[in-house]
Amino acid sequence: MSEEKIANDIAQDNQNEMKFDILKIDNDIQKNEGYKEDDNIFQFCKEYQPNQVEEDPKIDFPKYIAKIKSSSFQYVGILSKNLKKENYGYNLFDNGDEYFGQWNKDKKEGYGIYYFKEDDKKNKIKQIYIGEFKNNVKSGEGVYFKVDEFDEKNGDPETGICPPLDFTLIVGNFSEDNFTKGIIYSMEGGKRKIYKGKMSKEGKKDDDKAQIFEDNNKAFYGVVKDSVMVEGRIIIKGDEKKKEKDISYYFTKKGNSAIDGDIDFDYEKGKEKDEECIEKLNNYNNIFQNEKIKELFVNAAKIRENLIGPNNFEYMRDLNYDEDIKQILKDQYGKFLYC
Repeated sequence: MSEEKIANDIAQDNQNEMKFDILKIDNDIQKNEGYKEDDNIFQFCKEYQPNQVEEDPKIDFPKYIAKIKSSSFQYVGILSKNLKKENYGYNLFDNGDEYFGQWNKDKKEGYGIYYFKEDDKKNKIKQIYIGEFKNNVKSGEGVYFKVDEFDEKNGDPETGICPPLDFTLIVGNFSEDNFTKGIIYSMEGGKRKIYKGKMSKEGKKDDDKAQIFEDNNKAFYGVVKDSVMVEGRIIIKGDEKKKEKDISYYFTKKGNSAIDGDIDFDYEKGKEKDEECIEKLNNYNNIFQNEKIKELFVNAAKIRENLIGPNNFEYMRDLNYDEDIKQILKDQYGKFLYC
């Protein structure tokens, strides 16, 4: 999977705003009744009135939980007094993408989960972003999943949700919808690779102090430009059971070998092993446990099932978003950000 493809995938977005004649429907809202205007259908949750804030005429506090259906979007969540998406809610966009999280005046703002539409017969969610948004785009700390193959044999028979088998996990910092720095964890055919470093605006690996770890026993520290290792140190861990020693090489690039392809280097022995790099490799092996990563993806998919299920109104009404969703997800992925 190329960095350009990932950059294009995570740059998808859709913006929908609600603009309605508030005066025409204010009376119906006060009665907690449904309302229809053109192709926009409102349904208000009669059991919900916010009790966590005191009303202030100068501040547009969240007022209602409502369902809205129209030809361009569907929304379930909190609306402010002037019917803007506010606080938190779930939105199905007209392109098939879905977002659940925090809103501010009809814009994705704060913390949330974005599910990318996939056009295949199995209709599985293959891309998910979990993290921070600002002004409708990914901005801040976040996690992005791209699943290439699912483990069909170990799927949930009730929900049909399957854990990922081959996938890419991107965790770190995003700015204006682009991944800027952090960790790229990829699993393919049972082999994994971890890159830690910065990314260029073009979506290429680009860092003078990059770190790359492969197959649990190889470590790299050095310069990466345009996703190509230019110079640095490679360390190959020896098998302790076989009493093999660690081997360290210092190199400069030979030819035009890409970071993900066959590498042809001029190797120079003579450098002692880098204890710090070996320690980081061991730490990464402990932090990035494959089963925990798969569990995070499955849990995010299960949240979606509650949002689109028949009881989504009740699920939204009873949800304490900050504690029940935001903190749980931060607890699960936060450790990846600070390793």
